Amino acid sequence: MKFSDLHTHNHMRAHFWMQENPKRFQRKNSFTPWTVIAGNRRGYLKGKMGASYSQADLVKAWNANVRLTFNSLYPLERQFVRGFKVTPGKDKWYRFLISFATTHKLPLRDFIQTAYMRIPDEAVDYFQSDNYDYWDSLNREMRFVTQESGTRIKKNEIFTPGVFRRVFESEKKRRAIAHLENDAKDAQYFIPQNKTELQKSLGDDQEITMVITVEGAHAFGTDRASIDSISDRIKEVKEKWPVTVFFVTFAHHFDNKLCGHAHSIPDVGKLLLDQRINRNKGFKKEGMRIARELLGLNESLERDPGLGYRILLDVKHMSAQSRKDYYQEIILKCFEKGDIIPVIGSHCGYSGRKTLDEHIALQDSERDDYCELCGDESHLKKLSKKEQKDFIAKQKSGKFNSWNINLCDEDIEVIVKTKGLFGLSFDQRILGIKSSDTDQRNGIELLWDNIDAIAKSAYANKNLTDEEKANVWNCLTIGTDFEGLIDPPNPYPSVLEFPLFAGNLIFTIEQARKVKNAKHLSHLKSRKDVEQLVEDFCYNNAESFVSKNFPR
Repeated sequence: MKFSDLHTHNHMRAHFWMQENPKRFQRKNSFTPWTVIAGNRRGYLKGKMGASYSQADLVKAWNANVRLTFNSLYPLERQFVRGFKVTPGKDKWYRFLISFATTHKLPLRDFIQTAYMRIPDEAVDYFQSDNYDYWDSLNREMRFVTQESGTRIKKNEIFTPGVFRRVFESEKKRRAIAHLENDAKDAQYFIPQNKTELQKSLGDDQEITMVITVEGAHAFGTDRASIDSISDRIKEVKEKWPVTVFFVTFAHHFDNKLCGHAHSIPDVGKLLLDQRINRNKGFKKEGMRIARELLGLNESLERDPGLGYRILLDVKHMSAQSRKDYYQEIILKCFEKGDIIPVIGSHCGYSGRKTLDEHIALQDSERDDYCELCGDESHLKKLSKKEQKDFIAKQKSGKFNSWNINLCDEDIEVIVKTKGLFGLSFDQRILGIKSSDTDQRNGIELLWDNIDAIAKSAYANKNLTDEEKANVWNCLTIGTDFEGLIDPPNPYPSVLEFPLFAGNLIFTIEQARKVKNAKHLSHLKSRKDVEQLVEDFCYNNAESFVSKNFPR
């Protein structure tokens, strides 16, 4: 079986390690996305968070039979590596202390970043510096990824970080013991520029078809550049880049000055990171302009050839208010004109909520373990810690992470109507794992709970026709977010476990379809039908979607 991934960062680990000292690696012919950065194999085998090991580098992808990857370029947001500012009267005393101790001007911050993100200190120093520029970084990343496109390698290189490890760890032994993790031979990826190249590459199972995406509109330099400069840069991407960008994940973790981002950082992360600026807010006027220009639309929402080819927008990380604004101001108005713009949620989970307004009403109550059965908890801030703990303990535990970063029934309706694509994240927190869950749920059950609920949402939606309801199965695919430092379901820590996942999913759906009144599974008459459904989910749906919507 072939596999695809709607959202991943195949090159990121190698690029982080090599970008600040390219000559060192160029001398050894290892300045390439194919180079494996040797990781912590024990962390991988235990299914730990993907910081100490690679989850989806090109070698793993090649050996896992991933033949279609949507590889996302991502200039790291500087808020991850710099200190945050505190506000007198709003922040508690301990945040002032943490802010001082973890400023990027002191060594503790560097230690935390290198230990957690597992990237070299020189890279952290660059990200912290005033010289770090998102737009420049995006272009460097693009050049790094494109340099090996269409080039078949005989064998990849391995780089082992740390002098001690390089002295005492054997590369030969590493390849022998874990060859699928470290060894790719006669391998190739290809980045298509047009539909002809795309179709040719998709038809060749001896190469990985790599479709380029961008995560975060901040990548265009929205922190420093004027709106006109951002517009010019989008034009440059469309006219001068040697590759076609398929979609842009418009928002990310922090303010991009264009639209509001969803609450995404868990409670413990708030001690070091501050995403409050523009969090959970809506689109700004300038943001709507940039969204239209990416889509090739003028102010009247008409296609304008002068704005170049259409780059689709991914709504992951948009706040519920931003998604509502985007749908109302662009998607639905264009839909009425006959211009169907497919909505993408590239690496999401199901929230269990019905509407975006419900998300907006409850967004200030979001906390760790907050699920679809929880209601308004904004009053908790006025209670003592013991009273808060007692209240939360009495809450019923649901299945789904109900933060507004996840997609609700209303989002699913728009995706189905526009024939978009819902990429299922492999981040256990996004999928709804909670501290009270058993280890048994942390696997195929967690993923199936989300897939099953998404399909049921569509089949229960009175605004969808029977044909549209059935089409929900064509709108689902894998969207792991591997190499985004996620904590995966324990049995599936990397792309190498995709075949195991597919087998588990076939077995699970085969059991589920035998349950009476499962209308959303009634079209599955045999195991062969189930196997076809899983093949569609794992590969065919993504291939059909990109084939239909590739812009030129």
